[in-house]
Amino acid sequence: VKEAAKEGKFVIIPECKRMEPGSGSLRKRYDLRKLVKEFTTKGAPAISVNCDGVLFGGSLEDLTKAREASSKAALELSSVGDDGVVVPPILASDLLLYPYQLYKMRLAGADAVNLVVGALATKDLIYLTKIAKSLQMQSLLMVTSTVQLDNLLKAMPSGGYDGIIVSNRELEDFSFDMTGQQALNILKSDVMKEFRDKQKEIPILVDGRVGIIKAKDEAGNESPDAYIQQVKEAGATGAIVGGGIVPDTPDSWA
Repeated sequence: VKEAAKEGKFVIIPECKRMEPGSGSLRKRYDLRKLVKEFTTKGAPAISVNCDGVLFGGSLEDLTKAREASSKAALELSSVGDDGVVVPPILASDLLLYPYQLYKMRLAGADAVNLVVGALATKDLIYLTKIAKSLQMQSLLMVTSTVQLDNLLKAMPSGGYDGIIVSNRELEDFSFDMTGQQALNILKSDVMKEFRDKQKEIPILVDGRVGIIKAKDEAGNESPDAYIQQVKEAGATGAIVGGGIVPDTPDSWA
């Protein structure tokens, strides 16, 4: 993801999850292994797996299944002469509060974790990123406001994390800002400008209904692509897309 960002590419990280708190199940059938195989063969730079069992219907076993499926898919492709396929890293998405959760996720196959800045005290956030680093896991820190980003900029040591996620999700009830302005306002803020000046190598991803939220293009037409273009122009280097890749037909993705 970092390499793609350096080259100016906008990366899409697909997310696997069974359900959303506000909308219920996302698929009639949830074949995680099949989804991960498709993502891997189509060149996903990473795959996010939501393993929250309470709100999103996930589990630690999902991480293991994703790791096994992606490794198998890459091996199958290399055996037929496609040497360009690599095993994408697995990003574990959950509400992480305690160090033991990191150990379990690493054992289950995770390469990186998503830490929610608004859910953690600064000292706990720093401690968890240190634990993740000791386990050779990358840390992506999710912010939902400029206040959180400012605290992150002031408190977190340089090199203590590997990327940030600017989210449209509301932490109070896990709903979304369906206008998409929450993420755009953070991306366009003075705090973000300062962040970019100090953290030039850090990827900035957008999360929360990307691929669903619509915006108007120059011709006045509304589409999800127009919103993606807006966040790209605002400085995002990629997006994590979950519900936005779920089409009408189950067990496939766009």
